[in-house]
Amino acid sequence: MKKSKLKNYTLTGSFHTVAVKSQGAVDDIQKDVEQCITASVHPGRKGSDASTTSIINPNKLFGDLYSFDECCTAVQTILAGAGIDDYQVIRADMRFDSPDLDHYREFQKLNRYLISALAVAYKVKNAYCSVNLFSQKQLSVAVKNKYFEIENYDKAAESHGKDPAASRLEIRSKCFNDQALREEFLERWPKRLDKAIKHLEEVQGAYNDALEDLYREGLGADEVRFRSMTDFLLQYQDCIFCKRQLVEFLGRFPDRIKNPVTYAENFKKRYRIEYFSESDVKYAVKEIRRAAEEFFGAEERLEGVRNELFEEKPEVA
Repeated sequence: MKKSKLKNYTLTGSFHTVAVKSQGAVDDIQKDVEQCITASVHPGRKGSDASTTSIINPNKLFGDLYSFDECCTAVQTILAGAGIDDYQVIRADMRFDSPDLDHYREFQKLNRYLISALAVAYKVKNAYCSVNLFSQKQLSVAVKNKYFEIENYDKAAESHGKDPAASRLEIRSKCFNDQALREEFLERWPKRLDKAIKHLEEVQGAYNDALEDLYREGLGADEVRFRSMTDFLLQYQDCIFCKRQLVEFLGRFPDRIKNPVTYAENFKKRYRIEYFSESDVKYAVKEIRRAAEEFFGAEERLEGVRNELFEEKPEVA
């Protein structure tokens, strides 16, 4: 990726939603906070008490919040307004937004590369992308397992332009063993992303395996989907991330491509396919980490800032 373009990969981090589980039914929510919380009551089994899962959006209380301290206060206010004082955090979603209308299209391939690396590193089976039914433009790419999710989506399209964010990369943590969200997003998530970077070559191989299947199926199909290798590569260029990968893919067809290196170089020169280095992916991870640290106040942390979520419980009049 061109360095002049990569420098525009800038994000703002904040919480999107937090989910908590509490015992008993939550059915008396104060009007001041009811727009901020969605409560689902689950009947008890075999004589046990009912429980409630509550999804909280702290940004709906007074507007978007861009510091962990403010977010904690907002969530506690919402919990108090819902009569919840004993709970367990079971999920937290952190968003990394850009207001730039071009950001999603400009960086969707880079984000796809990173997300694919997470899928390969952690052997995630639930990995998918979605497109607009009519335009066929990509709307989102996501991978999900029991413990975490990551998704990059076109927020402008999803909100029909009503949200200030135009592009969103969202990381979601589930199945918590503790309540320390600072450690979850400043320590565990960076470790996951660093691990993913070590699997970029495996990502290229996984895509090449899938592309080879598609190409061979297309050659044998009655319905023509592409007329040549060039047609095929143009159609699936968002699945090719570097020259090495393209050369390796072309080398799988020695009866059709006599010199994979020359073919790859001419294809790049003529059609300007976008490539990425490992450094480009590391840059994206560094920006995600910077935005998270800024939200949590890791660089200029005030004395007494909570190390765990919801340590204090402000009263609601």
